Amino acid sequence: MPTGLLEVTGKIDLAQFWPAGESDADTVKVQLSGTDAFRFRANQNSPSKVTHAFEGAQVHGKVTKDAIDKQQRITIRLQAVDAPELHYRPQAPTLNKVKPTPAQRAAFNAANGNFRQHFGETATVALFNFLSKTGASPLDCVVRTLVDEPGDVFDTFGRFIGDIFVKVGGKDQSANQWLCANGWAFPTFYSSMTDDEINLFAQLAQKARAKKAGIWKKATSDLTQFDRKLVFRKGGPPDAASDLGPVIMPKLFRRRSTFGIARIAKMTKSSFKTYLEAEPDDCYRTDDFLSQGVQAATHRRLDEFVSPQSKFLVNAGDLVFQEMPSSLLKNGKPVQW
Repeated sequence: MPTGLLEVTGKIDLAQFWPAGESDADTVKVQLSGTDAFRFRANQNSPSKVTHAFEGAQVHGKVTKDAIDKQQRITIRLQAVDAPELHYRPQAPTLNKVKPTPAQRAAFNAANGNFRQHFGETATVALFNFLSKTGASPLDCVVRTLVDEPGDVFDTFGRFIGDIFVKVGGKDQSANQWLCANGWAFPTFYSSMTDDEINLFAQLAQKARAKKAGIWKKATSDLTQFDRKLVFRKGGPPDAASDLGPVIMPKLFRRRSTFGIARIAKMTKSSFKTYLEAEPDDCYRTDDFLSQGVQAATHRRLDEFVSPQSKFLVNAGDLVFQEMPSSLLKNGKPVQW
C-alpha cells in the first residue's frame, strides 16, 4: 500500500466539457497552476515538497505521450469511476495474435463509428453543473493520488490517475466521489488502488444503486445489444429524454462495440464470450483482492464472468482489474523524485 501523497494544483476550464467541448464525465484536463504545481510527501510524517520530476517526462505504455502537454496541462483519469462513454471509436483488434487482413480492416473502418452509451451525455452535463456551482470557470482544483514513485502516477494511455477536489462551501469535495454517490458513474477498480479507496467507492455505489440514482435506473447485465446508431453528437444540444436507455459497464461497452464491428467485418464468427477469451482482461474478484492482497489473490479473466448467452454474471465493482504497465522516462531513464 503506498504511503506517499502527490498533490497537483491547477484549474479546470469548464468549456472543455460537452456540449461546448468534447470532455466526458471521467476524463478532465487540468491547467497547472505554475512551475511549482506538483508537491510530494513520502509519508504522513514527512513535509510536502515541490517536485519537478514530471517536467520533460514522457509516459511509455500503449501510447507514448508527454506527461505535461505543450499547454502545461495534464489529463486526469478520475480514479475508481467509469462514466458511460460519450464517444468511443473502436480499433480493429488482433485476435489470437492474428492481425486483420487489408480487406477486414477496410470493412471494419467502413462499419465503424464514434459510438456512445446512454447516459454518456447526461452524466457529463451533471458533472458540468456540479462544478459550475463551485465557482466561475476556470475553477481552482487540487488533484491528489497516493503513490510512492513517479512511475506509479500515469496509466498506460498517459493519463494521471487521481481524485479531483474542488471547494464546496469552503470544504474539499471529491468530484470522483460526487459522481459515484449520485449515480453518474460505475465503480471501476484497478490493482493500483488501496483497500480504503475500493471500500469507499463500493459503499458510495451501493447506496446510489439502492436509490436507483442516475445510471442505476437503467443499468443492465445484458450484453447482447449494441446500437450502431447511437453516436457522438458534437455540440449537442443536450436531450436527457433521448439519452435514457439501457447501459452496461463502460469497460464492457468498449469491448462489445469493438466485437460488434469485428463481426460485421467478418473478423470473427464467435460469441462475445469467446471474443473476450481472445482479448483477455486480467482481473481479480474484489472480495479476494481485499482479503488476500494483490500478490496472493487469484488471477481471473473478464471472460470468466460473461455467460455464453452474453450476460454479465457479476456487478460493476465486483472485479478489480489489473492496471496495465507503463513507465515514466526522462532522457531515457526512469524518473525519480
